[in-house]
Amino acid sequence: MLAMLNVSQELSKSLQLKTGKLHAIKCDVTIDSDIEMAFKWVKDNLGGVDILVNNAAVAFNGPLIGKSPS
Repeated sequence: MLAMLNVSQELSKSLQLKTGKLHAIKCDVTIDSDIEMAFKWVKDNLGGVDILVNNAAVAFNGPLIGKSPS
C-alpha cells in the first residue's frame, strides 16, 4: 500500500489505475497540523509508516541544528 502526500490529482489517478493501491493525501508540509493529520490518517487507515521517503526540498545556508520546522 502506498500513501503519497501533496501529489497532483492527475498523477494520483494515474497511479491508482495502474496499481490499485494508492492513497493520495492532501498535505501542506509547511503546516505542522497538516503533517500531523496526514500521519494520523496513515496510522489509522494503513497501520503506520514502514518506509518514509522525504522528497521535499529546502535550501539553507548554515547548520540545520536549531532551525524550526517551518
